[in-house]
Amino acid sequence: MTKKPPLKRPPTEVRVTLSDGQLDHSFNAVLIRAGLANKLNIPARVLEESAELFNRVPVYADHAPGHRSVRDLVGLVTEAKYDPDRQAIVGTVKISQSAQWLADLVSEFHDQQYFGLSADLWLRHTAEGLVTAIVSVNSVDIVMRPAAGGQFLHQEETTVADEQFAQDAETPPPAGDQDLRRELGEMCISLARVPETVRDTLRATFQTIPINIVTLRQLITAQEGAWSDLNARAAITAQGLRNSIVEPVAAIEAAFAQLMGIGDDPAYAGITAHRLSGIRELYDTLTGDWERRGLYHSDRVQFANATTTTMAEAVRNVLNKMLLRAFNIRPQWWSPVAHEEDFASLQTVRWVTLGGVANLDTVSEGAAYTEKTWDDYAETADWVKKGNYIGLTLEMIDRDDVAAVKALPRKLGLAAWRTLSSAVSALFTDNSGTGPTLADTKALFHADHGNLGTTALSANAWGAIVVAMFKQAEYHSSKRIGLRPRFCLVPIDLNQTALTIFTSDLLPGSANNDRNIYRDSANVIVVPEWTDVTDYAAAADPNDLEGVCIAYRYGRTPELYIAGEETMGSMFTNDEMRIKVRFIYAVGIGDYRALYKANVAG
Repeated sequence: MTKKPPLKRPPTEVRVTLSDGQLDHSFNAVLIRAGLANKLNIPARVLEESAELFNRVPVYADHAPGHRSVRDLVGLVTEAKYDPDRQAIVGTVKISQSAQWLADLVSEFHDQQYFGLSADLWLRHTAEGLVTAIVSVNSVDIVMRPAAGGQFLHQEETTVADEQFAQDAETPPPAGDQDLRRELGEMCISLARVPETVRDTLRATFQTIPINIVTLRQLITAQEGAWSDLNARAAITAQGLRNSIVEPVAAIEAAFAQLMGIGDDPAYAGITAHRLSGIRELYDTLTGDWERRGLYHSDRVQFANATTTTMAEAVRNVLNKMLLRAFNIRPQWWSPVAHEEDFASLQTVRWVTLGGVANLDTVSEGAAYTEKTWDDYAETADWVKKGNYIGLTLEMIDRDDVAAVKALPRKLGLAAWRTLSSAVSALFTDNSGTGPTLADTKALFHADHGNLGTTALSANAWGAIVVAMFKQAEYHSSKRIGLRPRFCLVPIDLNQTALTIFTSDLLPGSANNDRNIYRDSANVIVVPEWTDVTDYAAAADPNDLEGVCIAYRYGRTPELYIAGEETMGSMFTNDEMRIKVRFIYAVGIGDYRALYKANVAG
């Protein structure tokens, strides 16, 4: 299998050319050239395919470690396109009016060639350093002395009257700058480290009140401070719960649980979390991937302890609880009649039955004990691995399709329930109703086993089953086990008949008003998968003798996994977070004497 080349995020130096007579701080620029940069070889073909990625990217003052701040935003790139003559991507760098100081610096020191541009990119490249794709462009930043020589080549002096900067800060920009103002405003708001609802409020304010970018930044800074303070307060649990501090990621997981309708789960008791507007806000908060490209941006996430796997872990934890609820909400009809056991390995399961131990021998005074001869046999069962996956796509996240996300774990949980239910049901219906072949090469329900009948369900027929099961003898011994049936298994069509037998005070069908001796002697269990309207079965209490046996590996409920690493697997190849459910179990028979089946001709 061919491995995908790795991603790399180097600052790639670029060269800017300022044309004569330009106004409003709009500069023509060479954004990136083909050739060597930072030990990477960027072919012209890659640039030609990637030019559109440079459109509308922000321009910052200097590279900054960690997350980017709106206070560093000075402009944006527009009209990016590939220039075959230069073998480069060219475009227009628009500088905001609020960054006049930067334009003054470039103008004053352009002869010294102090300044240049550096693009912050995600690149895909081979081990030899050949760039195969530009995945995304984070920003184009104005820096001091780019390592590869990127610099301002020429700048025409532009005279701006001092009175221009003495205007009131709230004066709206000229009509010609409205587009630039709108673009920069949206960029500042998008970068704000606040929930989407607060961003919407900022947008409404910016669109209706003629404030400039400087004032907008001040508003954003104030909102970020207020939101940070609210988060700090929400991170402390209610009084009386040891005043423990909750990790911010735990709080966002609790918020996601509320969104999914399981906020009452005990795992989130005492955690105060703000309400999420949707799955999209969760994704943006934990990945910083506002563009929905399937990438993780550590400089944008709102929690310091968030990593590339935090989104997947939070989703997995919440959806796993939803899956378990869906699995357990349906009645597990097999539980009362089955012996269930957890195993530590996937070796073939063996259900052992001992025989030959009838009565204990008498030991005379002073005499030695004698060894008892005994025998055993084992029934085996093979492990079965069941599972599927469902993809949570970037499109679903972008559409904020909360209903679809809620439905995924419910459907998987119900599917797991039906799968195990069908497997247990088939023990009674396989091979034309005689069940699986046992170690003695005979079917589970066989005349030689004394556990197969043909009489329709009635009080008298049940009495015959009680006698037959009671007379079953121990393996390699003539001693009767003395079992009684504890459960009557029926299709839904026989439910009323069975309930009448086991709940009536008087014997059903009798004209003499005889007392019903079978009242409360057995519990009726309806098997959903049974479609034969006349067949039924009896089972002893598994604590007396194991009939139906279920083995589990990795727990008695299905497991849920999520693959969400952005640079590998389905998130890379299909833009989807795959939700996988896995269930490993084995079903089989411990001892046929604990079961009885009536295959009634219908």
